[in-house]
Amino acid sequence: MADHHDFAVPWCQKLLSDPSIQWTHDVSNHLADGTVSNSMFNKTLYNSRAIEAHLSFRRDALDGKHGRAHGGFNALILDQITGTCAQYTAPGADPPTTATLTVDYKAPINTPCIVLARAWAIEITGRKIWLRGVIEDRDGKALASGKALFICPRPSAL
Repeated sequence: MADHHDFAVPWCQKLLSDPSIQWTHDVSNHLADGTVSNSMFNKTLYNSRAIEAHLSFRRDALDGKHGRAHGGFNALILDQITGTCAQYTAPGADPPTTATLTVDYKAPINTPCIVLARAWAIEITGRKIWLRGVIEDRDGKALASGKALFICPRPSAL
């Protein structure tokens, strides 16, 4: 995926060549019972007609108003990025579950375009992980932001 044409855009190249970036591997979407979690992404969106490179919005079937990403898609991206961050914050056999997600829509996301989605943990209390996330354009302008609460599964009794 690193050679996808969207990554050749200068502002993406600048981000991807930043030596302070810590690269991580995708959290496995295959559960122990053989099922696939995040099928919305793995089966529906990760394809040549939707999100080819995990960074770009594609026009096909993602627009609300023609030429703009649907607001629900913005929420989906924020839920995915904060959930991934929650998984890395408190890794375990089972991923944390979204309890709440509040989305603030700042500006329309015109399609097609390339955006950056980021998330970080802001508080951990017991099994609760509070996170913030943002979707930004190439200039760092926030297009949508969110605050999420994820709940980690109870530890299994041995």
